[in-house]
Amino acid sequence: MAPEELNWPETLRITIATHEEATERALKAADAAEGGEQTPAEISFASANKLRKLLTDRRFEVIRSLMDDPANSISALAKRLDRSYSVVHEDVEVLAEYGIIKFRGDASGRAPFVPYESIDVSVTIHGSKSEDTEAAA
Repeated sequence: MAPEELNWPETLRITIATHEEATERALKAADAAEGGEQTPAEISFASANKLRKLLTDRRFEVIRSLMDDPANSISALAKRLDRSYSVVHEDVEVLAEYGIIKFRGDASGRAPFVPYESIDVSVTIHGSKSEDTEAAA
């Protein structure tokens, strides 16, 4: 089966979470999957700074373009975006490393695509008082 035909979750959720929070959500998602429920795929970052380094404006542009219309190659994507091949290649590779972009084809002809219908970037900010309240409960 071609990679784009696999049963990908409809949504990719990108969050900022502690290791413990991310692990807890992953365990809940695994339990839900065992019960036949489809849950969003999730990528969690330990800090807003790490998230900002990944999701630059240019990388958002790459993601959006591929969600609208998968490319036949990174070269074709670079032409579509009117950007240099080397810069687009680097962005695609970084986004693929995090699982946002996937490829169909083989090493000689990799065609990038985004398998998700939507990507939800969620940032929740808690004050130190809410952490103190949770610890006391």
